[in-house]
Amino acid sequence: MTGSSEQASANKCLLEVQGVSKRFGGLRALDGVNCRVSEGRVSAIIGPNGAGKTTLFNCLTGVDRPTGGSIRFLDREIAGMASHRIAAAGIARTWQTIRLFEHMTVLENVLVGCHCRGRCGMLGAALRLPRHYREERRMRRAAMDRLDSLGIVELARLPVGALPFLQQRRVELARALVSEPRLLLLDEPAAGLNARETIELGELILQIRDSGVTVVLVEHDMSLVMEISERVFVLDHGTPIAEGTPREIQNNPQVIAVYLGVEA
Repeated sequence: MTGSSEQASANKCLLEVQGVSKRFGGLRALDGVNCRVSEGRVSAIIGPNGAGKTTLFNCLTGVDRPTGGSIRFLDREIAGMASHRIAAAGIARTWQTIRLFEHMTVLENVLVGCHCRGRCGMLGAALRLPRHYREERRMRRAAMDRLDSLGIVELARLPVGALPFLQQRRVELARALVSEPRLLLLDEPAAGLNARETIELGELILQIRDSGVTVVLVEHDMSLVMEISERVFVLDHGTPIAEGTPREIQNNPQVIAVYLGVEA
């Protein structure tokens, strides 16, 4: 499902990246990256290996501090902000390699994502104050509701390490979504999935978008990108080279040259 660039621009700008750069010693991983993510859309960031896609995600989520440039989320500067503060502001992410606690249950893994919305604090928990138990019950309800929305509530008490790969992806999504983000960043969500599972994942991402969460994904599976994205940004060696609708990107000579290794 794709939308026009006019439709995307009509939506409120949720995230604005201006001139972002990132260097690791003498290596320039990002160089002058600009993009605007519209609310209520699925956008994609693509590019060959080493293009800087995950580095950009790391800068957006506080894992890495940008060397230069501005990142504004809901009109608030977040460049260089700590990861937990960015999560509390409304940005959640998943990782290319699933990062779950395999010996914990599905529910326990999802509850980990609630921490940034907790208000009771360590003192309340240590003193076993009534508000601590009220908050704990609220978080469990939120986690179970999120598992239900993703179709895996019946797995809540199973150890997550015993689940098939796609179900683990769903658990990871539930853990990210239970933090109530406005923006969800997915780093290669289709990695390790077969064709049927990738189709299911695409339907799930559209379902998440329809629930009111804006989605940006980094992905190598072009069939998934072109099917569900409404805006595509292309990086090459840390530099933005194209932006447009899926159809525009498919027909862009510079993008074709980058992927085929020939001169435009």
